[in-house]
Amino acid sequence: MTTTTTSYFSGFEHGAAQIQKFLQTQKTFTLVLSEGKIVHYRMEDDMHFRNWLINNHIEDMRESFYKNYSALVFPSA
Repeated sequence: MTTTTTSYFSGFEHGAAQIQKFLQTQKTFTLVLSEGKIVHYRMEDDMHFRNWLINNHIEDMRESFYKNYSALVFPSA
């Protein structure tokens, strides 16, 4: 399956290259931009926006936390 990425999401003013990471809470996204600014974006079709972020390789802070936490708690031998 081929995944296509677009640098801008329709209705959202910031391009994928400007976004460093995100955190989703229900339909609201908190995004950290490359200049350090934090923006909030509410999207009714939250899965569509989330997929756009993931397809553009934007870091999901929640997933990163759990990966790092489990590595600390359950280190490999």
